[in-house]
Amino acid sequence: MPIANCGFPPVSIIRGSNPPKVLSGRDALVMKGPTTAVEIGFNPDLFHSDPAVVQQAIASAHAQPPSQLVEALIDTGAGDSCIDEDLAQQLQLPLIDHQDGSGIGGKEKFNVYLGHVRIAALGIIQYGRFMGVKLKAGNQPHQALLGRTLFQGMLLVYDGRDGSVRLAV
Repeated sequence: MPIANCGFPPVSIIRGSNPPKVLSGRDALVMKGPTTAVEIGFNPDLFHSDPAVVQQAIASAHAQPPSQLVEALIDTGAGDSCIDEDLAQQLQLPLIDHQDGSGIGGKEKFNVYLGHVRIAALGIIQYGRFMGVKLKAGNQPHQALLGRTLFQGMLLVYDGRDGSVRLAV
């Protein structure tokens, strides 16, 4: 069973401060939240009508080194996964729709992009529609939010006592 570690080590040393700061895993988890590396992109063959072409595209996505890895927050409060609006534009993901969504800032209309999110540590790829949300503009440390639809069929273990988080297929 593949397992992704999405938490933090028991103790981290933050260099750059004098003296260096020591941060516990539980404090790091509170500050940043459960985090994993994902690849975000667009491969049109993932959306082909021929299942053989789709399977080949999935196989090649797993075989290729990711072109860009970003940090994603495991967000059990989000139903669907979202990507940063600026990142979607930078990657030139196809804009396919607009959708109402809400969060801490209230209700808003968001761009919807076609793309994929791949959790390399688990060999999982989700492709489809992703709302572009203003993570970077809101000073968030993540460039994607992974919502509950992605976690169907997975096991998530969150241990706030030591800062460890594990995600398994």
